[in-house]
Amino acid sequence: MRRVMTWLSPRDAELAATGKAILAWHENHGYCARCGFETVVNDAGWQRNCPACRASHFPRTDPVVIMLITHGNSVLMGRSPGWPEGMFSLLAGFVEPGETLEAAVRREVFEEAGVQVGQVSYLASQPWPFPASLMFGCAGEATSHEITIDPKEIEEALWVSKEDMMDVFAGQHPKIKPARKGAIAHFLLENWLADTLD
Repeated sequence: MRRVMTWLSPRDAELAATGKAILAWHENHGYCARCGFETVVNDAGWQRNCPACRASHFPRTDPVVIMLITHGNSVLMGRSPGWPEGMFSLLAGFVEPGETLEAAVRREVFEEAGVQVGQVSYLASQPWPFPASLMFGCAGEATSHEITIDPKEIEEALWVSKEDMMDVFAGQHPKIKPARKGAIAHFLLENWLADTLD
């Protein structure tokens, strides 16, 4: 589905993301979280009700930050263990309970790459139904440059200059492949290169 999403219109992609997220929710939430009894589908699939304790359950969306972290003329990129060779992306992570988006950006970047982040701003969002996330694209200014990765979180992180990123987008970089079109990482990087983030 990730590959097909890039072929769809924005409206069709939204419908596909909605369908994927709702189906995944039904597959994983057939029993009441309060009492364990089997729930019943209601409201055309947008709700599950428990006949035993009368609890109502609704689809969940997990907030995730994805960060365009810059330092001068470079952007911070990373790769998760098990990704295909050459696949790098912007760092990302789940927002924890009680945390602001800005705090999540700073925490995730420091946890994964050991880089301190100062100013953070919101840029754009994208539903990401794998399985049920909403990606919040944020920009952040790094206040440190040295990278110290957490190998449990990511396999590698590096700073990529605008010039090198132009080669990445042209498919000519020796190490990094371009981000998948249709993904928010591609959108953020493309606009960073074009100086059209504002």
